[in-house]
Amino acid sequence: MRIIEVAAMLSKCANPLCSMPFQYLRDGKVFQVELDESGQLCSAGASPRKPSRTERFWLCGPCSVRFTLAFDRGKGIEVRPLRAVSSSAA
Repeated sequence: MRIIEVAAMLSKCANPLCSMPFQYLRDGKVFQVELDESGQLCSAGASPRKPSRTERFWLCGPCSVRFTLAFDRGKGIEVRPLRAVSSSAA
C-alpha cells in the first residue's frame, strides 16, 4: 500500500485504505520523516546530507496496532504490516 497523497499528511490516517480523520495526537502514532533535496530519506548520523524538509504522517489507533510506515527508495513512504517489518528484521 503506497501513500499517494503527501499533502494530506495529517488530515487523515496515512493508510490509503482507511478514512479515519485526524483529531487527536493521543490516538494513533505520528511519524516524522526528514528528506533531502532529492526526496531521499536522511538517516540520523548515517549521511552528511542536510534535511531540506520534514514531513509528518499519522496512523490512526486501529491502523497503528496493525501497520507501520517504512521508506522504500523506489516507492517512498509505504504502509506495511507490522509482522512483515519485524520478521524481516530478524
